[in-house]
Amino acid sequence: MTDADVAADAATRISDAARATVLSRPGQVGQLAANVYLQRAMALQAERQGLAQGPEAAAALALAREKTLADLYLADFDKRHQPDDAALLAYAQSTYRAMDDKQLAAPERIRVKHLLVKEKSPEKRALIEQWLAEAKAGKDFAQLAKDHSEDNASAAQGGDLGFLTDGSTVPPFEQAMKALKEPGDLSEVVETSFGYHIIRLEERRPAGLRGFDEVRDQLRLQARNALLREARAKDAQRLQEEMQIDETAVSSFSSRFKPEDAAR
Repeated sequence: MTDADVAADAATRISDAARATVLSRPGQVGQLAANVYLQRAMALQAERQGLAQGPEAAAALALAREKTLADLYLADFDKRHQPDDAALLAYAQSTYRAMDDKQLAAPERIRVKHLLVKEKSPEKRALIEQWLAEAKAGKDFAQLAKDHSEDNASAAQGGDLGFLTDGSTVPPFEQAMKALKEPGDLSEVVETSFGYHIIRLEERRPAGLRGFDEVRDQLRLQARNALLREARAKDAQRLQEEMQIDETAVSSFSSRFKPEDAAR
């Protein structure tokens, strides 16, 4: 197996958003390589057994090649037709204006940062207490989280967990988070099933209708997908302009099949 084999297989099985994460893990790469090897071994056996012979097998192989090329065409098409910021903003604003109160309603949201130590022991407790003292003394909390937090998902963002709502985290964390009153307030060390936390309040938003800024990113993503779908549809229409259906051939083909045969 080569790098190109694994990369090509990953492109067909793993989303763009998750691919880099998966391919950064040697164990996952090994599994992908094993899958490619098994597929190649089975293909070789099929050829040895003569299963690639015959018109249907030849057509299937040709269609598989054409699908791969079509997928490459679409990936390149999407890169060349990315909507610009102005188009995305206009689409997002138009979508927002069309949303009703039910779609925009939101409960109270609390945005916090946290620093997590996973191991629960007297030594680790003393260590996180030390970092809490440093934060209370004015040390930048985001930097403390980047340097020390063991929550890999949020540490790089300075511990930022975004906006949380009721029930979105474990009860001890939620209780401590709700007790914070003003932006910048720090909790004491909070113990949960995940470990020890320090929580810092960033912002509170009361229940009500979400403003455009709160849904901007979500609507921009919807806009990007919708505009790309529209561009793809126009291109497909262009490619099909010279297509002609042989109705006689279609009827002849269909006449060879009877629905009742499927039940036998």
